[in-house]
Amino acid sequence: MSWHDPARSLESDADTALRNELRGLLGMTTPATSYFEAEPTPELILLADDLRREALRRNRTARKKGSWMLLAAALPFALALGGVGVWGVSQKHKADHLAAAVAHQAAEIQQLASAQHPSQPQPQTAAASPQQLPARKGQPAQVLLLGQAPARNKPKELVIPVQRSAEPNLSDTQRVKAR
Repeated sequence: MSWHDPARSLESDADTALRNELRGLLGMTTPATSYFEAEPTPELILLADDLRREALRRNRTARKKGSWMLLAAALPFALALGGVGVWGVSQKHKADHLAAAVAHQAAEIQQLASAQHPSQPQPQTAAASPQQLPARKGQPAQVLLLGQAPARNKPKELVIPVQRSAEPNLSDTQRVKAR
């Protein structure tokens, strides 16, 4: 029966005494009933010291993977997320400034229009209704929607008619195969 067999712990005292007597007859030493009752020998003390030193050395040299490894792996993602956030905030500020500038410009246009035509009631929403720009002398008033540029008078262009030949131009071609 092996020493780690659980059935051995259920062994009676008579069987244990018989086993110890047989060991004595065979010349084997009898094991102590308790490990704390045994007297340590110098060899056991040296072995224990060697085992303790080896355990300490392995503990010091063992590579410990702490939470800093996880943080180091997540650092590029955190930087990218932070960069995207900063870019988004700057784009929002730009959009807010542009919206404020458009609103200010619309208010100025409405103020100029009301200064030019004080008798006409002005529409409430400048973006949905057309604005009339002040007309110059001799020109009719132009109706513009917000965001459109005024039409400019272009000078007439000179068009010279060119007669094209019915045959293609053969000076730029090469003959590949003779007929």
